[in-house]
Amino acid sequence: MTILRRASNGIRERRFFAPSGSGAGDPWAIPSNGTLAAFTSSGVPVTEETALSLLAVTACVRIISEAVCGLPFDAVRMRGKVREQLEPAPIIISDPFGGALNPRLISRRVGFGQIMVSLLLRGNAFALVLSRDGRGYPNRLMVLHPDRVEVSLDSAGQKIFKVNKVEIDPYDMVHLVGMSFPGQPVGLSVITYARQAIGLGLAAEEFGAKFFGAGAHLSGIIEVPGDLDNDRARQLKERFSAIHTGLRTAHAVGVLTGGAKFAPISVTPEDAQFLGTRAAQNLDIAMLFGVPPHMLGQVDRTTSWGTGIEQQTLGFLKYTLEAWLGRLEDAFTPLLPRPQVARFNLAGLLRTDTVSRFGVYTQARTASIFTTNEIRALEDYPPIEGGDDIGMPLNSATAGSSATENAPDGPAAESDEQSSNGPPEGNSES
Repeated sequence: MTILRRASNGIRERRFFAPSGSGAGDPWAIPSNGTLAAFTSSGVPVTEETALSLLAVTACVRIISEAVCGLPFDAVRMRGKVREQLEPAPIIISDPFGGALNPRLISRRVGFGQIMVSLLLRGNAFALVLSRDGRGYPNRLMVLHPDRVEVSLDSAGQKIFKVNKVEIDPYDMVHLVGMSFPGQPVGLSVITYARQAIGLGLAAEEFGAKFFGAGAHLSGIIEVPGDLDNDRARQLKERFSAIHTGLRTAHAVGVLTGGAKFAPISVTPEDAQFLGTRAAQNLDIAMLFGVPPHMLGQVDRTTSWGTGIEQQTLGFLKYTLEAWLGRLEDAFTPLLPRPQVARFNLAGLLRTDTVSRFGVYTQARTASIFTTNEIRALEDYPPIEGGDDIGMPLNSATAGSSATENAPDGPAAESDEQSSNGPPEGNSES
């Protein structure tokens, strides 16, 4: 697409979206996903909505999405091997969804969070270019629900996008893809391929809820000597259930008369390995999303993610977040003029404890990697005068002041001044 075409398409905003609704006759309503709605072997249907009712799935999606959208997002210019951060950053980087200027729109963090939720649950995320600047580069996006977008391939293998049945120029669509097969236009949904494991977790939660809600601690049979007619048997059952069924009366004392005996026949949750099943499902879900088990509360065993929180955080960054961050960087870099590239700043995620952090600062300052003001900026302190001197030694006086301004008064100061100006008069021959 030429620059002229970019400019002609960029001045106006797209407004073909009808008001959202949820009625049965709403032509823009998000369709139900029949592929995901199939029942699993556990008897529980699994969709992206029902999957989120499983605590482990919700926790993994929340942890990854919030970790991504909480990182600073910058635009840098590459000059050979030198990376220069652009200040101020372009609008498409600092406020791609318009929330900073228009409170009715969403902020950058909310937009990135929606993109990550779509990627994690559906394997695809879509953002439509709403407007462009005078040079034809995008300056505002809108995140779309994956169910509103249809993706296919033409005879040349190029993607064709349709939003609400309206075909969109591929140049105006930002498509992020998760795991995918070669030759497929869309990514794979982890919910589809892992629905059996998720269904087992949902079934275990439903079993636990029903177990405690029905007061199954006293479930069993009542043995009565002799024969009872139907009415007396029903009355005995109803009276016993009314007294002992439910969470509030689950541990009440039962009294039986007339030789009746109560024989429990249900197994306990421990015997059924209910708790073990839930723990195993949490580990499966953590493995599915690449989240360290300790982030889901699994701290009762050793982990291969490293020793200490710092090492585990580095493992989480390397094996999980790095791939998602790279996808976002690859998607936003083409929206910038060359040689600008989009980059996440990982410094905030790599912050350690105070002692270790300041030790690293000292080493970086000694090696002339960071200036004093750069270190102060990382700690949210204001800059100081002279703090941009990369060669200023650590043991020098306060930045912005000379050594003589900070020297003590008295004989010692006079002696230092004389020594700096040469030997005193009368001793020049010696």
